[in-house]
Amino acid sequence: MKIKSGLINSITFFRFSLLVIFALLSNPIFSQITALNSSHKSITQYSSSLQDSVYVFCDNIGSYVGELKATPNDGTSGWIFTWTAWDESTDSFSISITSVDTPTESILTNLPDGLYRVEATNGVDSFNDQAWVFNRVKSIQKPVFSREKLNCSGVFFSASFVPELFKYFNIDFSSPISNPNEIEISSDYVFELTRERNVVQRLPIQNYNGVSESFFDGDAFEDENDYIMTVTDECGNKYLSDTISSETYKVSAEFSFKPAEGGEAPVKIEFENKSVNTEDFEWFIYRDFDRIADGATSVEDSLLVDGIITDEDPLPYTYMHPGNYFMKLIVSSDKGPETCTDEFYLKTEGTPIVVDTSLVEVPNVFTPNGDGRNDVFRVKSQSLKSFSATIVNRWGRVVYSWRNPNEGWNGKINGKWATPGTYFYVITATGREEQKKKYTKKGSFMLIRK
Repeated sequence: MKIKSGLINSITFFRFSLLVIFALLSNPIFSQITALNSSHKSITQYSSSLQDSVYVFCDNIGSYVGELKATPNDGTSGWIFTWTAWDESTDSFSISITSVDTPTESILTNLPDGLYRVEATNGVDSFNDQAWVFNRVKSIQKPVFSREKLNCSGVFFSASFVPELFKYFNIDFSSPISNPNEIEISSDYVFELTRERNVVQRLPIQNYNGVSESFFDGDAFEDENDYIMTVTDECGNKYLSDTISSETYKVSAEFSFKPAEGGEAPVKIEFENKSVNTEDFEWFIYRDFDRIADGATSVEDSLLVDGIITDEDPLPYTYMHPGNYFMKLIVSSDKGPETCTDEFYLKTEGTPIVVDTSLVEVPNVFTPNGDGRNDVFRVKSQSLKSFSATIVNRWGRVVYSWRNPNEGWNGKINGKWATPGTYFYVITATGREEQKKKYTKKGSFMLIRK
């Protein structure tokens, strides 16, 4: 389609009043024509100062859904509207279009692609405007999708799509652009890389021009997985690529332990290996935080006799002494051309295994009355290697003694309730710390019976 220069002059003349109105409104690019149902709106890039609106509509059934509405700037009534469409065969606005009019607005519906013009007058004032209409139907294109390479970082892909490009014509023949009569409208697309129906990477691209884009999956997984590239256009139409099945060389090291809260010494800790896509394992059990530097795997820092555990699922380990313990797991695989490795250690990935420090706390009163509350004189303790407790009355007679820190005195002497009053205790204990911690506690407490 070509628009002759004589028509350009007439278009410029008839639209001069519109330019004046836009200048007064301090926004000359806004036209009198609107399209609320359009999926995309832009402004032409004519080389002249006057521009037209461009509207793109989502035509899901291929029946033309373009719709334009013309209204006067001042909102007054009494206007008569005349619509025409550009005719390529005559290079003129010579095709009359039937509209649905009221005194304040005029509406066109079911419009095919093209350039439309409205002229309006109320007998005193007049205006005219133009707008492009394009109907977007679902394309028959499929994304071009390929796997580029595999390495220890993951799987690399590339993808491209042939975008639907709408073209309008520059109405200024003095334009210095390479193709002065055609200007393309670019579209926005969203690329989604999915693996086993889960989104791995999402890439929205504005004004997509069809170039190849790069994608990456850095997750570790077992066996072959299926990848699909999905491209979504501005109308929500989805375009699916062919499926690519791929393995990965990426490995991932991870483990958990229970009980997660640790406990008092000695405590048995069980480990669960959650590593993915791995073949070889090296477990390191360390004593404290400072002994796990990045990359350090010294067996001298290990609590293990042999330094390293190489089982996939290590047996439970019993921690004999209080402290904060850290573990490191190094995994590797030779599935690819190079050995891929990964590390997981509690220094940075999580909390340490906490084995409680030793503790001896003695109450100062108890009430053995059978109500189920505070009926036993019991020492609060944890992480003890040895324990001994003796209770004497005010005359120095031993009334009760025990060596199990979980036991205590129930307030009876030879099966009979002891007399309420003041009693005395002597407690000795040794904690399970590597550097022995000894306790000797002496004091008194009250036996109260209500």
